[in-house]
Amino acid sequence: MTAMVLAENKLLQEIVQNVEQNNIAVAVEKIRQQAAKFCQLPTSWLLNTADALETKNWSILSESFINMDFIGEDGYFLIVAPYQINRKRQKNVRLSALYGQIHPNDEPSIEQLENLVREKFGTVREGIPINLSFTEIASCGNVRGEAGEAFIVPNGWSFTGGVSGPALNNAKEQQQRFLGRSHKCIRTVFETETANLLLAPLEDEVNSQRYRHMDTQVHEAGHGSGLGLDFKIKQKLLPDYSYRGVEEWRSDSLGFEFAACILPPEEAGKLVAVNFCIRFGLDAHRAGGIEKDVDVYASLISLEHLFKNDAVYITKEGQLALRNLSYPGLLQAVELHRAKALSLTRRELNLKNPTGIFSLYHIDIHPSTQSVLQGLVRERCQGIWTELQ
Repeated sequence: MTAMVLAENKLLQEIVQNVEQNNIAVAVEKIRQQAAKFCQLPTSWLLNTADALETKNWSILSESFINMDFIGEDGYFLIVAPYQINRKRQKNVRLSALYGQIHPNDEPSIEQLENLVREKFGTVREGIPINLSFTEIASCGNVRGEAGEAFIVPNGWSFTGGVSGPALNNAKEQQQRFLGRSHKCIRTVFETETANLLLAPLEDEVNSQRYRHMDTQVHEAGHGSGLGLDFKIKQKLLPDYSYRGVEEWRSDSLGFEFAACILPPEEAGKLVAVNFCIRFGLDAHRAGGIEKDVDVYASLISLEHLFKNDAVYITKEGQLALRNLSYPGLLQAVELHRAKALSLTRRELNLKNPTGIFSLYHIDIHPSTQSVLQGLVRERCQGIWTELQ
């Protein structure tokens, strides 16, 4: 790495630090200073960022973000803007900054996924959101560390006006979560052989990043199927945690279906394993609980379908276990997920009035499933995730 690049990296990290310390005038000066040089970031994006910081008119960043013109040479990017997260049903908006480098990973392609959506549903109502995996170099605000988001959705930024633009998947933070507390949770909730099967793709030093990227991209294809997540948000069709939880579960399950279509069963099953590590090692333990949190509710629906499909059972030790301990077996374990999500999506496309989603997005949960998630999953791991927001 040349001295010029090292100096630029240092300056960009200082800008993030200035934003964190609320030294906005200093940050603006340094951004303009950097824009005046030949650098790894697009000049127009830097100048618009400086203007937005001074005027609070964040919309001037929108078009460049949607078109991914904020990414510079070798994948480097800097985003400075307010970002919103939701915790315990409360909105939290903070000025945030993120400096990182995008990974060159385009598998599966958006074209391939859109063709699958047309094949399954006859139409693509919305473009499939693009997922970009990246390595974080510096960050602050609501996109930093465990207190922030590892998967940074486009509609969280103040300048998108919806969900347009790429989702950003923080590979470094995801890895820390997966191989830290989430790893402990999976080994606590599931019996040993099941836990080994679920964790192996994330422990694969060569392919773990690829598996995480593919899992999030097929999930985004799920959001783009049917009426589309953007449309649902704009029409206020997902008014509370339960509707949004169904939407998350639907997208997970369609992701399994798409993975089964484009990958061999062994590889598709590994994406299911990654999803289960997220849902049962991380999302199920969020502080809002079953009656407040979107991701906890999505995990609950997933567990309900696993029991209905007779894919898991409870051991004498009170742990969950898969009946078929193989990756093709994992793909079979979510057959009911896939069938129900396909049916649900086709039904929403046939609604005469979109508000029919309010009755369509109601999934009955057996009381025993709720007890299992609360007792054998959440309470058993309380000491591991006590600080999770």
